[in-house]
Amino acid sequence: MRVPKDNPYGSQWRWFLNEVIKHELAAFNLKDRPGKNKKVLLYPEYPGTRAVLRKILIVLGYEITSDLNDTYAFAINWEDTTYRRPSPELLALSRKMPVLNLHCNDISKEYVEKVFRSVFGYGTFVDPLTHQGKCVRKGNANATHDGSVIQCPAATVDEGFIYQIVINNQIDATQVEDIRVPVFWGNVPFVYVKNRPLDARFLSKNNQVVMREPTALFSREEIAKIGEFCNQMQLDYGELDVLRCRDTKQIYIVDVNNTPGGPANGLTWPDQIRAMHKLAKGFAGNFPAFNPRQDQPKAMPVSPLA
Repeated sequence: MRVPKDNPYGSQWRWFLNEVIKHELAAFNLKDRPGKNKKVLLYPEYPGTRAVLRKILIVLGYEITSDLNDTYAFAINWEDTTYRRPSPELLALSRKMPVLNLHCNDISKEYVEKVFRSVFGYGTFVDPLTHQGKCVRKGNANATHDGSVIQCPAATVDEGFIYQIVINNQIDATQVEDIRVPVFWGNVPFVYVKNRPLDARFLSKNNQVVMREPTALFSREEIAKIGEFCNQMQLDYGELDVLRCRDTKQIYIVDVNNTPGGPANGLTWPDQIRAMHKLAKGFAGNFPAFNPRQDQPKAMPVSPLA
């Protein structure tokens, strides 16, 4: 599928969303989209065109606003940063309506490691001053893509960086495999399996991306723990980066994104449309089960990839 040269929508992503919308309506046999004539507050920032959630909401018919004084059905804590300050405005709104990701204010790699170790019982961090052999050095902030493999023991520890074991996720001599996991209230609608060049493993360049059912990559116990991890992160919606070690067979959640972009680069146009359909279905299908809360929600059961 190619973007037509006489594209009437003015931009590639508008054409793409129109194709998804047509597919969505046909798949759900709906005369209208569920969000028609409804607004959603994304605050304190307005999402960029790369944001997956912006595309999901448009596909479902919602209009997006970042104006607190507007009228809207629910709200989403949206700020593209590693550390968020608790928002008094969103806290006040949460007493009247659902506010997604209300308390998901820290997605640093240090906090991800802390929660991961609490749920799974093992972790990735090492002390570079005493560790023997190679380790991974990368920035503690989200989406830095600055990872490198270094030899330990190291002479110093760099401020703002974390040090992890080298996880063997190689699938052949030149490629590694990353697993990107979209989550909606602990529910995993599908996963992206990304093949990346070994020599660019910490960048966002993909050689190939395919969509798979979660049960094709994870055991039921692992899926349940992924849901519990999201609960403890207080992540209602987002995406996780997961690696499976070829040596130990264990999985490691190494990154969390609560403002993800996408769909994943490397997907074909038909698969991008299919992915958006699954993401919109995952959001719409799980949203009625979401209730405003001060405590953590229980993880939702896993849906098969339909």
